[in-house]
Amino acid sequence: MAFWLSSLYECSVCLIEMEERVGIHCTTRNTGVIHRPFYLDPDRKRVFARSAQKSYFLWRRLASRFSSPWDPVGTLEVATTEEDVKVLGRYLKWALANGVADEEVELLDGAGVKNLEPDVACPGAIHSKTDTGVFFGELTAHLFSLAEKNGVRLLSGSRVTAVEEDADGTSIQLVDAGGSRSKVMANLAVNAAGGASLDIAHMLSLAEGYADLHFRGEYWQVQLPFSRKIRRNVYSIPRVKEFPFLDPHFIVRADGRREIGPNAVLVAGPYAYRGFATSVGEIASKVAERPMSPMIRLFANPKFLSLVASEWRSSISKRAMCARVARFIPSMDPSLLEARGVAGVRSSLLDAEGFVPEAVEVRGVHSLHILNYNSPGATGAPAFSAREVARLREWGQLDYVERPVQRHSELWPYDWSSDFQALEPLN
Repeated sequence: MAFWLSSLYECSVCLIEMEERVGIHCTTRNTGVIHRPFYLDPDRKRVFARSAQKSYFLWRRLASRFSSPWDPVGTLEVATTEEDVKVLGRYLKWALANGVADEEVELLDGAGVKNLEPDVACPGAIHSKTDTGVFFGELTAHLFSLAEKNGVRLLSGSRVTAVEEDADGTSIQLVDAGGSRSKVMANLAVNAAGGASLDIAHMLSLAEGYADLHFRGEYWQVQLPFSRKIRRNVYSIPRVKEFPFLDPHFIVRADGRREIGPNAVLVAGPYAYRGFATSVGEIASKVAERPMSPMIRLFANPKFLSLVASEWRSSISKRAMCARVARFIPSMDPSLLEARGVAGVRSSLLDAEGFVPEAVEVRGVHSLHILNYNSPGATGAPAFSAREVARLREWGQLDYVERPVQRHSELWPYDWSSDFQALEPLN
């Protein structure tokens, strides 16, 4: 969003960052896969599907400009039961409806899968041929370098402690690593703080009907030479759709490493990459968090509790993790898992109905809060953020002199007004 705002308008943009550089949490701690939107319902997840489709081309241009890794390794989304084969046909229709070219996707039976990947066993799969391996953290750093050329200022190492709004704008209180306090005044504040975004919205008494839970996804590196036998990402159709528990994948990373994972281990906060929490205080804060009713209702659900226990078992035992992947890669064995990979944390929003399936935007007087922005978040971020800027324009929040469109046309192969003003609002 900092890139788009600084490209389009003569305005002062400051990016407040908790760390010393951008993109080191979820942006870096993910699979590194640019997903084609073959598995996204074009009606129920229209914004995410269109964002993923449009963003693919910006990421490709950005990677080319900075000679960043771009490996179109492809993905097999496999059915592990005969019932799941019906889902594959639906995915193929969704892919075409979302703008994926016909030659980019193919429906395969079990024999067709074996022909491509002899070590994969399943009754069928959809082959998404242009799913691509990248380093999202590296690409994000390059994108920010372009934003800096536009005049964006990075205020790094700064944690938000309080936010207030009045008729004149938004006041943001900060503290740095050394304990020094400061304040930023803004005409408009955009809260896109990932796992901390709900906490910041709550500081303004916004989104008070929502709570959140945090799930760590863990990976294991697969040993050579076996790992090189499988050349594509291998995903499986989710078994439990009402909870954000991801079925394990076999991932080919942009540097050639192969990993299996993730699980979804319940933890106390968005940065708990090991153990249950980063501190005792984090646990206390989570227990005291409001509203309590969505979490009470969820933890009274025996199915959810059973899944939580299962995910923790897969965290402790690599045999348990391996058994999940062996459903579609039978030769996968615990002895092949040599070391743990990089873990990341997904923060999922809850309301009175349970887990919220989509991203949520909440408006303050002089602020916009983007909550629950999850997978395929990194894939669709360029177009989704462009859409949010277009929405701010619609709401009359961007009363600034516009810059020439050529400032961003080198990267963005679309017409701004026709492609982003038309994107539908979130439900």
